[in-house]
Formats: sequence, structure tokens, C-alpha cells
Amino acid sequence: MANPADSMDFREEPLTPARQVQWLARKGMAFANPGEAEFHLQHINYHRLRPYWQPFERGKGDSYHFVDGLDFEEVMGLYRFDRKLRLLLLDAMERLEVSLRSRWSNEMSLRHGPLCLGQESLFSDHDLYRRSLDTLLHFYENSDDEFTVRFKDKYPRVRLPPIWICSEMLSLGQLAKWIGNARHAKDREAVALAYGQLETVLLPFLAHLTGIRNLCAHHARLWNRNWAPFPWPRVRNKSLQALDAGSQSEGREGLYNTLVFLDVLLDVISPGNSWVHRLLPLLEETPGAAGDMGFPSNWRERVDWFGD
Repeated sequence: MANPADSMDFREEPLTPARQVQWLARKGMAFANPGEAEFHLQHINYHRLRPYWQPFERGKGDSYHFVDGLDFEEVMGLYRFDRKLRLLLLDAMERLEVSLRSRWSNEMSLRHGPLCLGQESLFSDHDLYRRSLDTLLHFYENSDDEFTVRFKDKYPRVRLPPIWICSEMLSLGQLAKWIGNARHAKDREAVALAYGQLETVLLPFLAHLTGIRNLCAHHARLWNRNWAPFPWPRVRNKSLQALDAGSQSEGREGLYNTLVFLDVLLDVISPGNSWVHRLLPLLEETPGAAGDMGFPSNWRERVDWFGD
């Protein structure tokens, strides 16, 4: 077998943070404090930072150069903005995930009994069911959470605990798969209607959020990415009227519509919450970021998204 370290094509040499600063400076990036930039590059990988200056690159390959006036601190500003944005989204998605666990386990246990996840007949795709069940059993067997340990001690012969324990071990993506795989439409609709949505709208949105959550959890760039549009509610309340078709470009869209819809769901879970009001000052800190995220030019005036 060939040694993966052997390559006839790779010839790049590692650069110290100081030489990385020199390289960027030759490409046209300005540095008010080169020493501070070196410090940042010691603690933040060059290739983690690069997506934040790539929008300012012109040209191809190693012949690229930066637009006039780009300063390293502007790049760091975008990096900090993106980190704060990820934390805000993680906060919102945590609330939604916790709520979904509760709503789903309540609905399913009352309809089909506490051990309903052991009933394969309640689910449509049996291969998906078995994979989901294997994952769940693995989590349960290896869990040292207080509620699982207590249940194992009390019921050592029960292989699969009740759904209200199982649900607490599932991620947002796993929850979406379990809910979406329910054979009976009423089981899916019961969860969706709790948030004032149809299952054909909520479930694709949960799948959409799962991709975003994975990016956030792995500290990946978020602010200027684009995704395939998710289905919109047919009947939109006042807040959902802020959804903007103009943010979609060639079947892709930024974060604007995601933020609008997520805020609507948060209002169901936690009426009067301040989540969106923490987003507003963050957007004001970083001019231009809203446009990169697909915000319409009149986003401040759209309905009462940022109203009192």
C-alpha cells in the first residue's frame, strides 16, 4: 500500500505565523499591528481564517490579490461576528431541540405507550428504523447520565427504556428522523401542530437546521453560506410575512429566512423571549454582514420582526 505521506505533487512548506503575515501583506492585506496578527495566527489556523478573507480576494490560484483597503482587523471582525452568530443559533436550536424531545415523547407515549420505540410497525422505513434504534441502544448502553443510570438500576432487564428517557439522548437530527419516519400521519402532525405548522413544513426545516447545527457544533464558517430553500408555511402569521423570496438566488439562499422562521418557533416555545433582540445589535456591529446572509435591503422595516 502506498504511504499517504508520499506525494510527487505536494511541494508546499509550512510557514510560521510571521511568514504567513508576510505572505498576506504581499497579497495586499494591511496590518495595523503585525505582532497582534501573528498572535492570532498562532491560535487560529490560517485555513480556518481564510474563508473570512476569501470574499476580498481577486484573481485565481496563488496569483490572487486583495481588494484595496482590506485590513487584517476587518477579517478578525468577521471571524468574531461569525462566532457570536453561531453561539446565538446554538442557543435557539437548543431550546427547539429540548422542546421537540418533550412534545414528541408526550405525543407518542400517550398514543402508543411508553415503550413505543420498540414497535417497528409504528415506523415506515424499517431499515432507517433499525439504524435509528441501534444508535439509540448504543447511546443508552454507554450513557452515564443520572436518569439512564437510575433506570438501569431499577429495571436491569429492560433493554430499551421508555420514550421519555430515549428522547433525552437524541440530537436534533436524530429526532427529525424518528419523527419523520412515523408511519401514522397523525403522529407526525401532532408534533408539527404544536408549533402551529404542518409536518410538510416543520420536518424539512428541522433537516435544514440539522446541517446548520452541525456547522455550529464544529465551529465552522456560517455567516455567508447558502443552502437549498426550505418549504414555507402556506398560511403565514404576521411574523412569517417577513420571509423573503428575494433572498433566494439560483435555488440557494442565505440565513435570513432561517432566522425569521426560527424566531417564530421560539415565540411558541418561549413567548416574549429576547433572542432576536440579541441578534439585532450583533448585525449592527458588523456592517455588510446582513447582506452576506441574504437579508433584504429593507429588513429593518419588514413587519415587526425587530419590534418591541
